[in-house]
Amino acid sequence: MRKTLMIALLALSPAAFATQYGEPMPAGDTIAIADAAANPEAHAGKAQRFTGRITQVCQKKGCWVVLEQDGQSARVMAKDHGFAVPKDASGQAVAYGVLEAEPITEEHARHLVEDDGAQAPAEKELRIVATSIEIID
Repeated sequence: MRKTLMIALLALSPAAFATQYGEPMPAGDTIAIADAAANPEAHAGKAQRFTGRITQVCQKKGCWVVLEQDGQSARVMAKDHGFAVPKDASGQAVAYGVLEAEPITEEHARHLVEDDGAQAPAEKELRIVATSIEIID
């Protein structure tokens, strides 16, 4: 009976199941990618939790994903290539890391194109150097 109740409660919670990659996910408030993009200076430079929907994944190693919300996006890169996500990862995700507004060098743009075959990003992108990612199942 107790096991059945526990399973029923978990099934009712939409975020009950998440697959984690990297270090353990710290607790705390989560910032939507759209909010971070609207005012990146307010969220830059300190480790925080960010949330959005996965729209792209590195097809070479799974070392980065792009999180999107309301037309705004940020590339989440595994710090020091310390972890990777499945190349077919999708859905909602939470990333814990440091937000930066980074210029795109020619070398970095070439690397990203080689990784996923997409066109090079704009001159600047929001980037989160993450120590962990949770993908909501």
